[in-house]
Amino acid sequence: METANMMRISPHHGGYGGHGSTPQDRQQQRRQKILALFEAVEHGHLDHAKLALKVLTNFDHSLTTDAPFVRLSKALDAGGMYLAQQIVRDIKTKFINATPLAAHAAHVPHSPKSPTPDGMHFVDTQA
Repeated sequence: METANMMRISPHHGGYGGHGSTPQDRQQQRRQKILALFEAVEHGHLDHAKLALKVLTNFDHSLTTDAPFVRLSKALDAGGMYLAQQIVRDIKTKFINATPLAAHAAHVPHSPKSPTPDGMHFVDTQA
């Protein structure tokens, strides 16, 4: 009897269905769903792209009013794969340009007094 209680699975444990998941988990799931959509569109898989968009919009309802995703939805519904591919390229460009520069730039420490040029030579003023 005691082992039966140890083997019982709690239906509310974990992050099933998005409940109890952290914002980072939801962000990662959203990113994966967007990437799946982009991959389906880029490879020209219309049915997969429609399904991926449906899954994504069910997961994140705010995308149903986001202009680029609305355009993408309309293009996929009309069967316009070439237009959908163009829209995905536009969305990707906006994502790349929207990321902060600090995330891309590596900090390079520099010495407080670097050598200064003296005509054709560099003169180290710290020596």
